[in-house]
Amino acid sequence: MSAPIHSTMQQLADSIGVSRRLMFQAAAVHRYGCPELVKAAHDGLLAMKHCETLAKALPHDEQREFLAEVPTMSNRQRHDLLAILKGDMLYRARAAKEVR
Repeated sequence: MSAPIHSTMQQLADSIGVSRRLMFQAAAVHRYGCPELVKAAHDGLLAMKHCETLAKALPHDEQREFLAEVPTMSNRQRHDLLAILKGDMLYRARAAKEVR
């Protein structure tokens, strides 16, 4: 009897023609994102990398608030806000490593 075969993330990415990184971003959105954020990612409302940032940085209620405001934001406002969130995430990750 043979062991079940589990595809690697690279094999999955290759099979559908996307990058491995995109697969990991999508997995994070599905794991941490609210249903509305997952839908926004699938619909292409925001880039997957931005959805990943939101999913990891904000609780579900704040993700929903951000998505509700997207139609009123300029591209620059959206970009700046996402950059701030990403910077905050990086800062927190570095601070957590220093505490150890």
